[in-house]
Amino acid sequence: MNKITLPLIAFFMAFQTISAQPAGEIQLPQPKKSGGMPLFEALNNRHSSREFSEKELDLQTLSTLLWSAHGFNRMEDKKRTTPTSRNKQEMEVYVAMKSGLYLYNAWENKLVLKVAEDIRAATGLQDYVASAPVNLIFVANMEKVEDPASERQLMASHINTGYIAQNVYLFCASEGLVTVSRAWFDYDTLSGAMKINPLQKIILCQTVGYAAE
Repeated sequence: MNKITLPLIAFFMAFQTISAQPAGEIQLPQPKKSGGMPLFEALNNRHSSREFSEKELDLQTLSTLLWSAHGFNRMEDKKRTTPTSRNKQEMEVYVAMKSGLYLYNAWENKLVLKVAEDIRAATGLQDYVASAPVNLIFVANMEKVEDPASERQLMASHINTGYIAQNVYLFCASEGLVTVSRAWFDYDTLSGAMKINPLQKIILCQTVGYAAE
């Protein structure tokens, strides 16, 4: 394989969609960490939308979305794009798509398949969640904190989730995507569909995609 072929393969893989990838673990392309819309313009354009196209996100876009949400921006210090109280990093980002439910492994920049079926309809009580391309689910894993039963810790996890959701809003404003964060879902239905344990607390869902035409 020559030196030209390898970059071409990497380029075309970045613009594949999730449905074109094999099941199991999906290695994401490196996220973009420069460019984009100036911050003040992104803040001015930030808004919620509840009308989504069914068009899937390509892997490059998905990679940069997830890195913006809660990826590592200081690998040497194991620090992320969003803060967590006392740096517990208890927040987990799940991605519900047509091809299944995935957990975002930020350290290795990959998606890990957790449920091999489409659970998008379980992520909310709104009609559009079942057909929108991406539903993010923000989960606080209390196994990673000192006092899992602490009401103060759960409050901190809610605040941590707000940082993540706002990063997603700003990314979408910058990249021409639309999004809405949602707390209207049936907790038991969604946790059952996700097959998570009682110490994993669902905090918020957020739908991401292209605007409906």
